[in-house]
Amino acid sequence: MSATPPIRFALIGCGRIAFRHVEALREIPEARLVAVCDLKSERAEAYAKEEGIPAYTNYHEMLSREEIDVVNIITPSGMHAEHALDVMRRYRKHVVVEKPMALRIEDAEEMIGTAEKEGVQLHVVMQNRFNKAVQKIREAVDENRFGRMVLGTVRLRWCRPQRYYDRDPWRGTWAFDGGALTNQAVHHIDLLQWMMGEVEEVSAAAQTRLVDVEVEDTAVAWLRFSNGALGAIEATTAARPDDFEASISLLGEHGTVVAEGASVNRITLWTFTDIDVEEFSEAPPNVYGFGHNVLLANVTDSVLGRARPLVDGLEGIKPLRLLHAIYSSIEQNARVRLDQNPRSRRLGVLTEKDLPIRRLYISEP
Repeated sequence: MSATPPIRFALIGCGRIAFRHVEALREIPEARLVAVCDLKSERAEAYAKEEGIPAYTNYHEMLSREEIDVVNIITPSGMHAEHALDVMRRYRKHVVVEKPMALRIEDAEEMIGTAEKEGVQLHVVMQNRFNKAVQKIREAVDENRFGRMVLGTVRLRWCRPQRYYDRDPWRGTWAFDGGALTNQAVHHIDLLQWMMGEVEEVSAAAQTRLVDVEVEDTAVAWLRFSNGALGAIEATTAARPDDFEASISLLGEHGTVVAEGASVNRITLWTFTDIDVEEFSEAPPNVYGFGHNVLLANVTDSVLGRARPLVDGLEGIKPLRLLHAIYSSIEQNARVRLDQNPRSRRLGVLTEKDLPIRRLYISEP
C-alpha cells in the first residue's frame, strides 16, 4: 500500500505570524511547505533558506510554477479577501486565511460563495479555539454544565507601541487593519460568541490613547446575548510596558470558569467537579499559542477527505459580524441590534489616500 502523498502548502505573506504556520507545518507528517512568497524578498528568502524551498515575490509566478494544494493567506487584513478570491478563482486552490477573514462583511460573504462555487475549501485561522483550556471550557458548554448562562467576559491587555504600527504602512489604518478590536481582540471576541451564543445587541465606546494611528487602541463593549445573558469586552493595546493578559470568564447557573494567560491558555478558576487544571493549561512561548498546529492538521485532514473543516468561512464570518456591530455602535454612539445587519462606515473602506498602499500589495499576473 503506497503512502499518502503530502498535502503541499504555500504561504503568501511572510510577516509577523508566518513563523507559526511554518512551525506548525513542520509538525504535520502529511503536510509539506513547498514555497513562500512576500513582496519583501528578504522575508520570503529567510524562510526559503531555512526550509530548503523556493521563494517568490509574485504569487502568480509561484502558483504557476509550483505544485500546490493549499495557499495560506498571511497578507494585511484588508487584502485577505482580494488575495483569497483571486487564488480560489484563478487557480482553484484551497485557502487558509489568517484572522480576520476579511474586513468587510460583503467580502467575507463573497469568499464563502466563491469557495463553494469553485469546489475548494476555505479555512479561517482562529487558533485560540484549540488551546487545551479553551477546548475544556467548550466541552463544559456543550455538556450544559453551566446551566443558564449569566455573564461572559473577555479581556485583552496587550502592548503595541508606535514602532509596531510604523513597521508597515497598512498598520493602524481603517482600510487595511482595524484597531485593537479587529487585529488583536478578534480571537477573544470569537471565543466569547463561540461559548455564549448569538449576540442580540451591543453598545460600545473606543478611544485612541497612546499611539498616532487612525484606529482605536482601547475599547469596551457591552453585549446582550439571545439567551438573555450579558457580556463584556475590554480590549486595549495600550497596556505598558508589555502584554499582560488575554482572558475569558464564563459565569453560569451552576458554575464559573476563568481562563487566563497570554493567549487564554491557562485555567485559573474551575468550580465544577474537580479536575487537574494544570492538565488543561499550556505555557506557549508567545501570544500565538499552539493552536495553529491543530488547525493546520485539520486543514490537511480535510483536504485528504477524512475530516470536516473546524473553522470554515461560515464560522469565520461570525466574529466579523460582531465586530461591525461594535464599530457601528461606536460610530453612532448608540445601542445596535445585530438583526439589523449593522455595518461599520470605516472598517475595510478604501478612500483615495489608501490606494497607494493597496498598490504596494498587488501582484500582477
